[in-house]
Amino acid sequence: MPSVVAENFKKAFIVPGLPHLAFDTPDWQELKTALAKAGAEARAANPDVLVIYSAQWISVLGHSFQADPNPHGVHVDENWYDMGDFEFNFKVDVELSKLAEQVVREKGFATKLINYEGFPIDTGTLVVMKYFNPDNKIPVMIVSSNIYASPEDSMRLGEAIGEALKRSGKKAVLINCSSLSHRFITHDIKPGEDHIASEKDDQWNRKMLDLIKAGKTSEILAKAPEYIREVNPEMQFKGFYWLMGVLNKPEIAGNVLAYGPLWGTGAAVVEYSLNN
Repeated sequence: MPSVVAENFKKAFIVPGLPHLAFDTPDWQELKTALAKAGAEARAANPDVLVIYSAQWISVLGHSFQADPNPHGVHVDENWYDMGDFEFNFKVDVELSKLAEQVVREKGFATKLINYEGFPIDTGTLVVMKYFNPDNKIPVMIVSSNIYASPEDSMRLGEAIGEALKRSGKKAVLINCSSLSHRFITHDIKPGEDHIASEKDDQWNRKMLDLIKAGKTSEILAKAPEYIREVNPEMQFKGFYWLMGVLNKPEIAGNVLAYGPLWGTGAAVVEYSLNN
């Protein structure tokens, strides 16, 4: 029997989060156009909250939840610091963050609520905010990517957050900010010279995207351990496991809006239409 996605889950997305996509240049335009379309679709769903799992918010001691009601400041990417600054000022759904942290903790995970001025907001989250929440009108809930969590634990994390969202009844758009293959080109290039770092990475990415387009979630999860070994997806593909945990592993087709290289990594923009 196919799984049922909770009625208050409106849309879900997989998006890349490197800073190359955040600034007003003609480079990587296909990915930027797809992100703009994805963001517009998310806002059209009129969500109460954006729920963001960013593979770039890396935590060590368990799973962290942002609980500052109004993070604000300026962020400079630690690797691509010459690209420009990220100014940010947004709203966090603290009530939902606390509920999700509680449910996750009750499932046996180590958790932490983060609420102090100046806490660093990661680049991936801020790229998502640029395209999905440019006016900062929609409250967000942000969860970290624990470096020591297994993919299976990441799915259980998603299941717990899905339970919290269902309890809240809030209309949610879910965003997994992660790249596919995550091998970088290690020398300076011009944007027009960009390419997936290896042919094997590209082949595997396309294989997994074909399965996403076909809605074969169970087959993706069956192939995922080999994909992780062969391709090194960002944070071991935990973001996908998390998303499928929230959604209860639905056999639902994803719409691949764009796929291409981003400084050697495999970047895809994928949209799942759930209960619109």
